Amino acid sequence: MPQNRTPWPSSYQYAMANPCPTCKAQPGVECDAPRKQAEQERLGSDPVDRLHATRQARGRSNRAQDVARAPWVEDRIPGQRYDSLGTAAPAVSHVDQQVQARIAAARYKRAQRRQQRAELDEARAYGLEARHSTKIRRQAQRGDQA
Repeated sequence: MPQNRTPWPSSYQYAMANPCPTCKAQPGVECDAPRKQAEQERLGSDPVDRLHATRQARGRSNRAQDVARAPWVEDRIPGQRYDSLGTAAPAVSHVDQQVQARIAAARYKRAQRRQQRAELDEARAYGLEARHSTKIRRQAQRGDQA
């Protein structure tokens, strides 16, 4: 059974892919947290510790969501990435899905109305033609009788 050996990006990479809600640092730019950076230099701990706690939590949350969305290990394609960073497509939010569903429903409804109008127009044209031919026939019969 082939297994996907592609490693998941770290929580630090996930955190750096999003802006910081605390200091408003842009994606890819480390947080402006001097005390955390000084502690990092002194202790030499994990680089994720240089970021604000909210950005760290967001990175862990996004990573956990990607891991949960990915197929089971035995169903993964070797070498394919299942994360939402980099070349992989970003996840579509439930709001976008609802909007797309409403748009599709409106298109379907318009198509149904268009088809119904076409059927009614066809029936109307047939009815007009039938009434006209009946009128002409009756007029011809009256003309013959007179």
